[in-house]
Amino acid sequence: MIKLHHHLAQLIAPLYLLQVLSPEAQNTTQNTTQYTRPAQTTLPPTTVLCDNLTSQTSGVQRRLNQYSELVRGRQCIILSADPKGDLAQLINRLGDNTVILLSSGTTTTMKPSFSVTPVVGKTPVNYLIGSEIILKDGQDIIGAADNGFEVVIMPDGSYTDQFMVRVGDTSNFRFGETKDNNIRHITFRPTGPKGLRPIHSTVFGKCYNRRLIIENNVFHLPKDSGVRLDCSQSLDASANDMRTGPGLLFAHNTVKGKSYSQGGRELIPTEAVTIHHPDIKHQSQKLAIIDNIFQDKISEVGKFTLGPGSSINIFRNRIDVDNRGTNAHEVQMGHRMQKNGFAFKGITDSNAEPPLFNLAGNQIRVRNTAINIDGQMKLALACNYLQAVKPWRQEKHRYSLKAVDPLSLADQCKKSLSSSVGTTSHPSALCQIVNSWTAIDASPATALKGLTNLEGQLYFDPAICQAAPSHSVVITGTTATTTALGIMTTLNLLLIQ
Repeated sequence: MIKLHHHLAQLIAPLYLLQVLSPEAQNTTQNTTQYTRPAQTTLPPTTVLCDNLTSQTSGVQRRLNQYSELVRGRQCIILSADPKGDLAQLINRLGDNTVILLSSGTTTTMKPSFSVTPVVGKTPVNYLIGSEIILKDGQDIIGAADNGFEVVIMPDGSYTDQFMVRVGDTSNFRFGETKDNNIRHITFRPTGPKGLRPIHSTVFGKCYNRRLIIENNVFHLPKDSGVRLDCSQSLDASANDMRTGPGLLFAHNTVKGKSYSQGGRELIPTEAVTIHHPDIKHQSQKLAIIDNIFQDKISEVGKFTLGPGSSINIFRNRIDVDNRGTNAHEVQMGHRMQKNGFAFKGITDSNAEPPLFNLAGNQIRVRNTAINIDGQMKLALACNYLQAVKPWRQEKHRYSLKAVDPLSLADQCKKSLSSSVGTTSHPSALCQIVNSWTAIDASPATALKGLTNLEGQLYFDPAICQAAPSHSVVITGTTATTTALGIMTTLNLLLIQ
C-alpha cells in the first residue's frame, strides 16, 4: 500500500485520482494520501521526488534525514503494511533507482504475528510477500519504523519460491547496471503465518555488476542461508574499472539461527553467508563482511569460494554459535558434513595467484572447528580471538596456506568491537595484530592444530600482550607436515616499533 504526501495530489490529474484512489486506504498516522492500485493494472505505482517529502511519520523522517545524501534527487515511495497485499508484486512494478521506504503504518488494524520472537520491546509490522522481490538497478529497500516498531518481511501462506529477495542474472553480468542496491533496517523472517518454512535463502544473488549493501538488518535464518551469492560466470575484474562484477557489503547485521522440525527431524540452518565466485579473478575491495553478530544454532557462519587473485575482508564480527546438529543439506546428501565457523576455498592451479582472505578483529566461538581451509590461498590474520574445539582444518594438503604480513590490518584491530581483541594499550606492532586461541569442551588442541601445509608465520599470544613482548609466540610453518610446524619465541619480528 503506497502513501503519498498530501501536496503530491496537486500534481496528479484529477481523472487519474478518481481511477486510483481507494477511500478505504486512508491512514491517520501519516500526513499522506494512500491508494490501492486497480486490479489488472500495468501502470507502475506513483513515486515522488524524495527531496519534496516533508512532515512524515517519525520513522520515515528519520531515514530521510539519515540517508539524505543517498536519496537526494531520486524518486521515493512510502509504503504501509497491507495484510491483503503483496509487497513483492508492488516493488517489482517499480522502476530502476527507486527508494522504497517501508513505514510502520498499516492499512488496517493488524494482529501481529509472532511466528518468530520479535525484537524485545518492539511490535512487528509484517509486510507479506507472495513471490520473490526482484531488485532492479539502483533500487533500495529501507525500513522506516517509528520507535517501538520493527519492519518485518515474511512469506505469505501460499509462498512457493525459494528466495525472498533476488539480484542478478544466471548468465549475464548486465554491465550497464552499475547503481548500488541497499537493503537496510529490515527484519527478515523465513516462516509464514502458518508456520511453514518454504525459504531456502533470504537474499540470493547471481551474476551482476553493482554493489549489494545489506546493512543494519536482522536475519532469522531459513533452512539454507541468509545471504547467498552464486556466480559461476568468468570475469577478470581488473580488466575494466566499470566491469568489476558482483560486490557485497554485509555490515552491522544480526543473524540468528534456530532449530526447526522437518520430516520429523530436528534441523538447524546450514549457513549464514555464502559467496561462490570461483571464476571471478582479480576482484579486490568488493567483498566485505564487517561488524556483524552471528548467534545461536548455525552449522557454518560463512562459506567463501574466491577465484585467482581476488580478496575478501572479514573484520570485527562477533560469532557465538552452536553448530552441533544436522542441517537440511546433510539430510539431502545422506551423510554428515564438516561444520566450521568460516570455510575458505581457494584454487588448485599452482600457476595462478591465490585469493587473499583478510581476517581482523573477529571473535569466533563455535562448538566445532573455527576455520576450514580448502585449496591454495593467502591469509592475513590479525587480532582475532578463536574459541573452538579445534582452530583449523586443512583439506587438500598438497595445497599450501600462505600466511601474509598482517601489519596492514592493524587499523582494523584498533576498531575492534572488544577490548579483548586487538588491544591498543601496547604500541608495538605485534601487540596490535596478535591473535588468541582458547580450546573449549576440554579440547587439548593448540593454536596450530589441524594445519598441515602452512607457509609463513601466524602470530598468537595466549596472554594478549599482557606479558612482555619477548614472550610473544610466533607460529611458523614451512613444510607440508604437522610435525614441522613449530612454535618459537622470538623478537625477530615484524616488530616495527
